[in-house]
Amino acid sequence: MSESGPFVHLHNHTHYSLLDGCAKPARAAVRAKELGMPALAMTDHGNLFGAIDFYRSCRKAAIKPLIGCELYYVSDHKQNERPKRERKRTDDIGDIPEDYVPSPEDFPKYQIHHKGVIAKDFEGYQNLCKLVSDAHVNGVYYKPRTDIEKLAQYSKGLIGLSGCINGVAAQYLIYGDEANARRVTSDFVDIFGRENYFIELQDHGMPVQRRIIPGLIKLANEFDLKIIAANDSHYVYKEDADPHDALLCIQTGKIIADPNRMKYPSQEFYLKSREEMMEIFKEVPESIDNTVHVAEMCDLEIPFDENHYPVFEAPPELRTFKEDASTFDRILDIYEVEKTKVNKQDGKDEVCKLTKKERDLHKSNGTLLLELCKRGLLDRYGVDYDNRSTYTPSEGQRADFAEFLCEQLDYQIAIIAGTGFIDYFLIVWDFINFARGKGIPVGPGRGSGAGCIVAYVLLITDIDPLRFGLLFERMLNLERVSPPDFDIDFCMRRREDVVSFVRDKYGADSVANIITYGTFGAKMVIRDMARVNDVPFAEADKLAKMIPDELNISLDASIQKSKELREEIERNPVARKIVEQGRVIEGMVRNTGKHACGIIIGDQPIHNLVPVTLQEGDLTTQYAKGPAEDLGLLKMDFLGLKTLTVISDAETSVKRLEGMRDFDIEKITLEDSKTYELLNQGKTVGVFQLESSGMQSLCKQIGLSVFEEIIALVALYRPGPMQFIPQFIRGKKDAKTIEVPHPLLRELVSETYGVMVYQEQVMEAARIIAGYTLGGADILRRAMGKKIASVMEAQKEVFVAGANKTHGMSRKMALGIFAILDKFAAYGFNKSHSAAYAMLSYRTAYLKANYPVEFMAALLSSEQGNADKVAHFIDEATAMDIRVLSPDINTSRQSFTPVVDDPEDEAAGRPGSIRFGLGAIKGVGDAAAIKVIEEREANGPFTDLDEFLERMDSKAVNRRVLECLVKTGAFDFSLEPRGAIFERLEESINYATARQRDKEAGQNSFFDMLADTPDANSDSGGATNGNRTFDMSKQFPKNEMLAYEKELLGFYVSGHPLDDYNGLVEALTNFDLDKIDDLGDRIEFQICGIASGVTTKLSRRDNRPWAFFNLGTLKGSVQMNCYADPYGDYGHNLENEKLVLIKGSVFRNEEGVRLSVSEIYPLETSMPDQIKHITWILDPKGDTEAFFYDLREALDSTRGSTTSDLAFKLDDNTIVTAPTASSLRWKVNTDEWAKLRSQPAVVGCILQTAPVELKKRERRWKK
Repeated sequence: MSESGPFVHLHNHTHYSLLDGCAKPARAAVRAKELGMPALAMTDHGNLFGAIDFYRSCRKAAIKPLIGCELYYVSDHKQNERPKRERKRTDDIGDIPEDYVPSPEDFPKYQIHHKGVIAKDFEGYQNLCKLVSDAHVNGVYYKPRTDIEKLAQYSKGLIGLSGCINGVAAQYLIYGDEANARRVTSDFVDIFGRENYFIELQDHGMPVQRRIIPGLIKLANEFDLKIIAANDSHYVYKEDADPHDALLCIQTGKIIADPNRMKYPSQEFYLKSREEMMEIFKEVPESIDNTVHVAEMCDLEIPFDENHYPVFEAPPELRTFKEDASTFDRILDIYEVEKTKVNKQDGKDEVCKLTKKERDLHKSNGTLLLELCKRGLLDRYGVDYDNRSTYTPSEGQRADFAEFLCEQLDYQIAIIAGTGFIDYFLIVWDFINFARGKGIPVGPGRGSGAGCIVAYVLLITDIDPLRFGLLFERMLNLERVSPPDFDIDFCMRRREDVVSFVRDKYGADSVANIITYGTFGAKMVIRDMARVNDVPFAEADKLAKMIPDELNISLDASIQKSKELREEIERNPVARKIVEQGRVIEGMVRNTGKHACGIIIGDQPIHNLVPVTLQEGDLTTQYAKGPAEDLGLLKMDFLGLKTLTVISDAETSVKRLEGMRDFDIEKITLEDSKTYELLNQGKTVGVFQLESSGMQSLCKQIGLSVFEEIIALVALYRPGPMQFIPQFIRGKKDAKTIEVPHPLLRELVSETYGVMVYQEQVMEAARIIAGYTLGGADILRRAMGKKIASVMEAQKEVFVAGANKTHGMSRKMALGIFAILDKFAAYGFNKSHSAAYAMLSYRTAYLKANYPVEFMAALLSSEQGNADKVAHFIDEATAMDIRVLSPDINTSRQSFTPVVDDPEDEAAGRPGSIRFGLGAIKGVGDAAAIKVIEEREANGPFTDLDEFLERMDSKAVNRRVLECLVKTGAFDFSLEPRGAIFERLEESINYATARQRDKEAGQNSFFDMLADTPDANSDSGGATNGNRTFDMSKQFPKNEMLAYEKELLGFYVSGHPLDDYNGLVEALTNFDLDKIDDLGDRIEFQICGIASGVTTKLSRRDNRPWAFFNLGTLKGSVQMNCYADPYGDYGHNLENEKLVLIKGSVFRNEEGVRLSVSEIYPLETSMPDQIKHITWILDPKGDTEAFFYDLREALDSTRGSTTSDLAFKLDDNTIVTAPTASSLRWKVNTDEWAKLRSQPAVVGCILQTAPVELKKRERRWKK
């Protein structure tokens, strides 16, 4: 027996054993290599999440990866019985009392055991994938479980381990049941084979482990099995025990100091050296050497270079054309020529020649692709591929346009065919064709795929690559073969219809969603570590906020960048402990989820290559998108985009309401003047990608005039390239300011005014200056963008040599241009992607400019259920002079509905109105709304509440729904006041319920017979509806009615809380909300309004509270910030739905205008001090006596500091002021103000207010 040979750990958990394993695969592999181990196994709990990460980490560390899993094993995985947590039961981290006397009767009936398995080869890996997948899909009950039947089915190529103390045999031995221990061991030997089954020994100092070791060795001897020593490692180094302990507390929601929490019994669960393991198992030294034997049995090679894309099977109706095999042969010749060029460029003399088999393979579906492209070419460009000479170029097109276009198409099909992506294109075409055929809105096509003519003529994309100068090679080229990038947007509501089509076509087990992993970021790990260490929230929050706000910043980088954090760690031992523990856990997996849009499609059941699980009920890969793609599976992004739903709904409304049946948003002009006018005014709320305040400001600054500028705007408005925006604007305003890297590039950058905005420009520049092919230029572009030093250095020399060869350019000049390209490449955006975004931006702007009511109704419907967004867009509709009408059970639809033919709107010159949707009322919901609409459409409109109750099923429309309908005015059409309806609602519901019961029983009540008989003696002193008379005094009080509307609708319908201050708020506001963008920097302002959306935060500097909120006025709303100092003084006055008077300052920067609050006062109490003097203008012929009476009453009852005088408007419109006594002083309040203003004799008034002066504030901190 060797004393110094190697050892291999065969039972190890990585951080993919969620919140239990505390080892990153790379760190574990490096440590194993340091310890001289030739191999390392991964056996995570019940999953294979980390298999590829672990496999590659081990390969990188030059050790053999052993892929395994610690399965959850039960006697029958179809049986769902809760595991018994009995007193004497133990598991792999627990223990039982020292004095426990083993008894088979104590063995839990339903228990989940652990079972270790390791894949010997690829067949074993596939069976392991199937085992784990089945457990996740069919065996989940508390845990993803498998059983002996499944083990037997998928045992080939697998090595079995008896497991830890929660293994089946070990558990039987713990309870003294040797007979059953032998039985289950015999079963596993039969399943795996004697040579593939091993008895596992573990010793972490736990008495229960040591107690059963003799029994395990006895089993090994009885069945002639080898024993192996294992350490069940859950972390890499012994000092990682504390971070691992903290991780367990995160999992269980406990704190470390809790004595009753789950805890590992020792700190021995790490990757020990051979020497340490030998010391533990010195009595059975063969258990050490046998681990190497197991590793040598394994030889797993996971194939990453195979293609498992499904083959497109065309339905017979698509094969009705005559296959053009000769033309396709000519196209394949193009591929051979292009591939040969690339080979020679790479220094190879190899001439590319496709074999007959390869040609036949490409032609099988290639001829179909060609035929579909021919049809699309005619539809898109009017070019007949087979009769191209008959085409007459239009104005601005090159003379040989048709020939050039067909040559480009041939070239692209050749590259697509030669690189093996014909089926890929057909698959994408197929599901997009399905979507279009079913009326499902499809986006213009994001990603580099928009640069492909083939995609454009197949209707995969909707951006003309020729018109906008998009490059095919950015998507696909022979020098960097990678799958094409199609990010396809579908209508949010119907995305699942397309996914279902794909599942049906390729098989439910061959299509899966993609898993995502939530990991511990720097701030999260600080907060979690602080919580489990029982650090108060305020201190934890302060420490977390010392982490710089940078995406994906690490703790180490944070410490380097944040002096404050460094000082805190040096000063505070608790902070130091938190950061040290956090460093170990940072980046580990915290939870799993489902990719928002990624779908994997394979040519076989996914579980043959990739293990699967269920996420939200959907089949989902256990590997992230990268590993799944690397294994040859097709990944597609099916994005559900709300904007497409908005566009579709607005388009439908335009067709219905404007009488434009042929209206097609995909065929609108890109030169619409109204659209550019709207954009240049910055009225882009609701416009895709352009609605932020920064974008609004930028639209106004640039003065957009062509679609290409929108493309550039979308690309520029990102961190990094934003620095070039001033240069872009200067270039547009004054061509003399345009700077170009070299005269040869002038035409290339003219479209973007001297700024290299796009990656494609960098590629074209490399072609023009240094003679690169576009494929080679794409490699250069990637190297520059990713700053790959080794590749950059090599490319620099290629560029210099190419520039010299092509233009005789000096090395110095070439390096200068290279440096400029490198600078822009770091920030350059994919033009194809930007063009697709810009198209959606333009279409939404076009609809808003030309069909504002239809667009805003669609926009509001898309946010139904999001009260903040609905309120925001209602404010925008109001600013556009569009009324939003209260809900009405007779006219409202489920969602918001445009109204464009209301005479009242026409008379007022408004574009139209929007009727609030029943389903958008908080507390009503879609189900009840649909029932109401169905009944209304089937049997006509409702007459009043009582008839509504009789006709509607009380289960569908319950009391809560009815209350919400009444409170929001859905029965206002009946003329009965809301308060009166609400008061009698209970009685009416009971009466309607009784009548429904009578009708079901076939009875008519006495009251039914009298229902149509009018009361001859009725007094019609109130409002009436038919024969009913209503008491109008029973209306809700105004403030209560408005509060209900705000709560349930998100906005005010019947009025506004500021209505009572009519005339006062205008006097107290010193700027027009409509002209906020015209305010200068540091201007002091004063405004009145109602606060909403109050959100408090803690400042990063000193952990003090501050707030931001929306201030609603009669003209709309505006966001404001109240920072720490003023919030400390005035925060108590800032509450949601409270009327306030705000004072502050305007701050202007490149992002636009920001309003910073300095003072906040309750409006009612602060107003008297702000109104200094009122001049009442009277009609001398009016009832002045009544006015004087009310004025005297106001003066007597509300003495204050506001002075008043009187003036009279004469027949010639001159105004004469009358002398008044200084005693005319009163305290202005809304009741008296409204009463006086309403007097017929009052024709106007002039108010003088206190000047806007902000209180001087001492700075509480200094730089």
